[in-house]
Amino acid sequence: MQELICNIEFVKEDEDYIAKLRTEIGGLREFSAMTFEEVLNEVMLELEEEFL
Repeated sequence: MQELICNIEFVKEDEDYIAKLRTEIGGLREFSAMTFEEVLNEVMLELEEEFL
């Protein structure tokens, strides 16, 4: 059985990259940074904290 554990949306607005992360435990969170790598790292750290 498959279960959706998170939903992540990446958007670029002007010069910023925005990530919208939604999980059942943490709800909706939004991160922004000047580079895609920075915003991706923020999302990864948040998911590590929540699921480890």
